[in-house]
Amino acid sequence: MIYTRWLQGRDNISDAISLRKNVFCYELKADENLITDIYDDFAFSLVVYEDNVPVGTGRLLFKEGKFFADMVCVLVQHRGKKYGDLIIRMIVRKAFDMGAEKTYAKIGKQCKMLFESIGFEEVSEENGEILMMKTGDVGGHCCKH
Repeated sequence: MIYTRWLQGRDNISDAISLRKNVFCYELKADENLITDIYDDFAFSLVVYEDNVPVGTGRLLFKEGKFFADMVCVLVQHRGKKYGDLIIRMIVRKAFDMGAEKTYAKIGKQCKMLFESIGFEEVSEENGEILMMKTGDVGGHCCKH
């Protein structure tokens, strides 16, 4: 069974942190100090579970006057199941429901096609990081094929 859970605040996001660590640190070799920050104190984190096992996560945060989809990741053995698509769509929907006209994401080049498939457009690129923006909601269906 697949289900999602929204979490807010640092106290209950251990599954999200564990997923970030697995993907960003162990797989992508990012600095472990970068997987959590002050935004975790108030950001909304989403975790996708498959058979009660956390398999993907992302968070919605508000910074610089903008809503951002951030820290989106899926365990390598669960990719290809549309979980990344689901996570991004749910984050955009939550931002929209909170009054966002636009949702932003700063991503690596390897994620660009996924975000474009959901309607994000490139705004700028700097130091290998792409700023993307989605105007409005994602529509009525998650995991659209």
